[in-house]
Amino acid sequence: MAHEDDDLLFMSPDLVNDWGRGACLDIVYLTAGDAGSSGTGYTEQRERGVGRAYALMAGVPNDWRRQDRKHAGRTVRAFALRVPAGQPGVRVTFLRLPDGLHDGSGTRPQAGQSLLKLEQARIRRITTMDRSASYNPKELTTMLSWFVADSHAKTVRTLDYRNVDHGRGPKSDHSDHEVAARFVKSAADSIPGPKPVVVGYLGYSVSALPPDLNLETAQRKESMFRRYLSTTLCTRACADYTGPLWSSYQDWMLRQYRA
Repeated sequence: MAHEDDDLLFMSPDLVNDWGRGACLDIVYLTAGDAGSSGTGYTEQRERGVGRAYALMAGVPNDWRRQDRKHAGRTVRAFALRVPAGQPGVRVTFLRLPDGLHDGSGTRPQAGQSLLKLEQARIRRITTMDRSASYNPKELTTMLSWFVADSHAKTVRTLDYRNVDHGRGPKSDHSDHEVAARFVKSAADSIPGPKPVVVGYLGYSVSALPPDLNLETAQRKESMFRRYLSTTLCTRACADYTGPLWSSYQDWMLRQYRA
């Protein structure tokens, strides 16, 4: 998915249920989710947040081992959760590409780069926020395809790759969501041999649809999200963020829609 929280907001409870049925989770975040911040401080907070959220899901200590992934001369930041033997694993991978902002215009600290501009050939390459690597469209697709093959995924869950509103308009989705999803779809379709099932999920637009999750499921979803927020919204060390959620987040807690 595009950002560190898209999975918690738009692909839950499906991902949680996958894990509960014994499937390993191999979560890949394409962008740093930096929102124009300079340095990697905010990005690292978000990365730690998703780690805490998945440790809560698994019912284990927040203990991750560094497990970088290397392919085609690039090293990508990754971590694996320590779980008891016989329990399905969880891995998180961070490409740290620049957050393109809602409309794909990009940010000044990242020289206006965005996935949308890469897709539309308005830039030839996109460079990671930490300057560790750069990709053209073919190289990015190849890397994502390798991730899918490396994980032996039978199901690939991503955002709405059919959406083409490009983040324009007050009710549009984030541009990074749709473009990241299209790169993922192309990557999954290009692996050799049997292809995994690709499932897309609506993003911001679910707010306008009727709630479809029961209260228990929504509460479990919110508990993981509040654990994630503990690294970015708590003013001092806390286990969970207990403050109010924006209305849009409240809407998303009660909904999950496949595209």
